Amino acid sequence: MKITKKNINETLVFLQDVAYEAGEEILKYQKNRQNLGIINKGADGIASEADEASEIIILRAIKEKFPKHKILSEEEFSKRKVSTFDQAKKSEFIWLIDPLDGTNNFVNGIPIYAVSIALMHKTQVLLGLVYNPLSGECFYAGKGVGSFLIDFRINPLKKYELKNKKNTKDMSACIFSPAPVYEINNKFERQLSVFKKNITGARAVRRLGSAALELCYVACGNFDAYWEKNMKPWDLAAGIIICTEAGVKVTEFNGRAITPYKDSIIAASEPLHSKILGKIKA
Repeated sequence: MKITKKNINETLVFLQDVAYEAGEEILKYQKNRQNLGIINKGADGIASEADEASEIIILRAIKEKFPKHKILSEEEFSKRKVSTFDQAKKSEFIWLIDPLDGTNNFVNGIPIYAVSIALMHKTQVLLGLVYNPLSGECFYAGKGVGSFLIDFRINPLKKYELKNKKNTKDMSACIFSPAPVYEINNKFERQLSVFKKNITGARAVRRLGSAALELCYVACGNFDAYWEKNMKPWDLAAGIIICTEAGVKVTEFNGRAITPYKDSIIAASEPLHSKILGKIKA
């Protein structure tokens, strides 16, 4: 695959079709969610029949169109019981896929979940798409081509460019979407204490249960900032490119440039990002 703006845009159109098909399949399962088969993945949460059905559609389409590309998909990865991403990091082109981000929301009937698909070229995210099939919101972006939102339920032919390069709000006027910062074996009381310190001064806090959508809502300005730790590549990849192409600064907790293989993330436009960076405590 040659990396040109034309190819990136064509691939994003292809992804819109794929995500829409996967989303329609997810909605079929939503109507009968009380009878869903649930898979317990231990520390990695849960998966459902809907996750697997969505994944089948996405993998089939990508393998057919890009047979030489590698794929790292959440449910497939879990089944292989691989513990590291070393092989993925060495791939020239690799797709990072979460077929249903927000499974806990989905199985409980909470309408906040998404299909998340991204393509990486070596160490950089090249393009990404996040689609909430229930709301119809479809966020997508490509390196050097911008970040956009369309609505499949209202008008899929009209796209809105996302521009969010500057945020000069005081902390007291901000809505944040943070997760409690924790380390393995940390006591719950310490997690809550750190969380309280990190959100002190905010006007409000909202947690959605879908990292992909939370990043997109920072990109479009619904949230002022999002941060979290202990994430997986498929949680972050699409949201990273959607944020960065919109002008949002995305880094690790230490301020270094982000890649999906890092497990901490802060997303906010400047100068707010710098203010948050100084407050985050692990």
